Amino acid sequence: MKNKIIIFIVGIITLSVLSCKSKIETISGYYNYDTACVSIEKNGLQTVKAWGFGLREKEAISNARKNAIDDILFKGLRDGKAGCNIQPMISNPNIKRDQERYFNAFYAPNGAFQNFASLPDENWLRQKLKINKKNGDNLAYEIIIEVDMQGLKAQLQRDQIIP
Repeated sequence: MKNKIIIFIVGIITLSVLSCKSKIETISGYYNYDTACVSIEKNGLQTVKAWGFGLREKEAISNARKNAIDDILFKGLRDGKAGCNIQPMISNPNIKRDQERYFNAFYAPNGAFQNFASLPDENWLRQKLKINKKNGDNLAYEIIIEVDMQGLKAQLQRDQIIP
């Protein structure tokens, strides 16, 4: 009887020690802010999921559209649906620096990039994340954008950025 009581008490102590884990509060989690391919259409459009940051919604949408085009041009798409174009459209790693004037105009507030990245539909908002307050109260928005891949490539060829 005495052994059963000792085993019972040791069991309770063991359970209480194991259940007393320290809880660590995290301020923010890890989010993947890479542009990801959602689908490819037969008409040359590619639907992508992109992130944009800004103090206001309009600024974040514009930044997401720029990020999507920039990733397609220079990084390629690594995330998302299999079978999407993953290679960057521009293979020269120095062209952004060499053609700085062109790309500054291309990504300007009313620049040509807007012709190739659609405005999101009314259901565009997937996630809205509050960024660290030390970062100026920026918000991160995940949006869905259709990119005119054929039109973008044709424009870059006309402007002699790519062969």
